[in-house]
Amino acid sequence: MVVINTQRTTAIVIRNDGFKVTLVPMKGGKLSARSMPFEDFREEWFETAYPLPKALETFQHHADKRGASGEVVKGLTRLLNRDRWVVASLF
Repeated sequence: MVVINTQRTTAIVIRNDGFKVTLVPMKGGKLSARSMPFEDFREEWFETAYPLPKALETFQHHADKRGASGEVVKGLTRLLNRDRWVVASLF
C-alpha cells in the first residue's frame, strides 16, 4: 500500500498485522523503516491512488542509490516478489 501524510511525505507499507504497521517513508538519504500502532497509522497516513509497482520501482532505485536498512531491503524485496507471483499467475 502506498500512503501519504499531511506533510506530503510518501511511504510504502511493508508490514501490517492489524496491530502494528511498518512503513518506509521516502526521504533524501538512506531509507529506514518506521513502526507505529495501527490506530496512529490510520490517523496520520492516508492511502493514495499511486500505483504500487511504480512506487516499488522508485523506492528500490532510491535504496540502490542512497542505501537502506536491512529491514527496508527485506520488506521491499518481499513486496516485489509477492507482486511478481500475482502477475505471473494471470498469464
